[in-house]
Amino acid sequence: MARRVLLSARAQKWLHCEVAYLAERSAPAARRLLERIKDARRQLATFPRSGRPGLVPGTRRLVLGRYVLTYRRRGTDDLEIIDIRHGRQAETSDL
Repeated sequence: MARRVLLSARAQKWLHCEVAYLAERSAPAARRLLERIKDARRQLATFPRSGRPGLVPGTRRLVLGRYVLTYRRRGTDDLEIIDIRHGRQAETSDL
């Protein structure tokens, strides 16, 4: 059974802003980021314990080049990416 990997509203907003920022500077870079996120979602659907345990109990972190995805289980089968950030951005504690 295929597991869904959802994006929280926060992650969707961040991704939209980051893609817009990158697209202004380099359309290929924006496309690469979208592909990386798409690949990460496929990986998590198959291997839901990818990455390391997160700082907040019940979360895990997956590093994608310069980006860090924080995710958690949602329900029995689904996963939710709750935060995406560039590795140079400060950690957020309000997850």
